[in-house]
Amino acid sequence: MMFGVLLVNWSTDSNPEIVPPMPISAALVELPKPAAKPQTVRQPSQTQAEQKRKEEARKRAEAKKIAEEKRKKAEQQRKEQERQKALALKREKERKQEEERKKEALRKKEEAARELQEQARRQREKEQKHKEQQLREQALAMERQALEAAQQLEHDQLQQAKYSALIKSLTSQYWNRPPSARNNMVAEIRISLSPFGDVLDIVMVKSSGNDEFDRSVIQAIRRASPFSELKDLDRRIFDQYFRRITFRFRPEDLVK
Repeated sequence: MMFGVLLVNWSTDSNPEIVPPMPISAALVELPKPAAKPQTVRQPSQTQAEQKRKEEARKRAEAKKIAEEKRKKAEQQRKEQERQKALALKREKERKQEEERKKEALRKKEEAARELQEQARRQREKEQKHKEQQLREQALAMERQALEAAQQLEHDQLQQAKYSALIKSLTSQYWNRPPSARNNMVAEIRISLSPFGDVLDIVMVKSSGNDEFDRSVIQAIRRASPFSELKDLDRRIFDQYFRRITFRFRPEDLVK
């Protein structure tokens, strides 16, 4: 209030008068203490009932807490059992899968072994059949060769007989029987010929014992040569049979 008066006075007086401050004296005044509230005196029965209610509430809270802990523990045990059960099922499934895998691997291995055995058996059969076929072909080839050889031999022998008879026939045509020649005389003569039938050499292998008969045979061979028919012979037959040929001449064989 004083501050308000001073403010008003300050604002209305253009020349305010400065008033020195007045001293203020202070003294400690002790206030009276409030009267103490009268304590409510509870009856003994009400205090025991309250305590009993608190105790029961505490027990219920503890029981609830214990029940909750038991529930959580049971839930954890149930989850652990389920986890263990799931783990056991997983392991059993993996074990069965491993057994199936091993069985399948064993089956495939046995099947592959059987297939290899079957392939080996087929290969042996194939080789056996091929071998038998080769043996049959070889036998047939040998039979053909033997037949061809026999036919060739027969042909060669016929050619030899034919041209030997020709040479002997031509020789007999140019032979003049000497007076001293007798039947049963035999002169064995070897003749060397060229492929054109020319007589290259005449050798008396075995004399008949009659010089005139021996000379007459040699002269007849020289007069009959060359045996130009030999040019028609196969060179192989000529080389084998007629390059050197031996004849046995008898007077009765040379008679026309």
